[in-house]
Amino acid sequence: MSGHYQGESAVNSSVGQNLSVLFGPALTFRMWEPFFVGALNANAQAQEAFGTMAGEWQTFVARRLQENMELVQRLAGRRTPEQILAAHTIFWQKAAEDCSKEFTTITQHFARATSATSANDRSFS
Repeated sequence: MSGHYQGESAVNSSVGQNLSVLFGPALTFRMWEPFFVGALNANAQAQEAFGTMAGEWQTFVARRLQENMELVQRLAGRRTPEQILAAHTIFWQKAAEDCSKEFTTITQHFARATSATSANDRSFS
């Protein structure tokens, strides 16, 4: 009989341990919840900022591809080496200006994204 009683006691103590294991993650999550909320907010801001940058970059690449196509058309109409050189010169000057402006624009987007995320981090802590 005493063996039977010890078995019940072992089962009951094991059930108690299983319940603490079962509810342990919920308690842990509750403890980390402010961190998760802050991380999700920062992630949402970062995704929005990077989405803006990606859209800007796609627009830039589309414009530059259009310029490339126009260069080919301009070159097809040129007859002398001087005309070809002039068309290339104009093209590469415009490409350098466009790339410089795009670099500045992307840098500004990145700076805004970083400052917004940093502000969110400061308000979180």
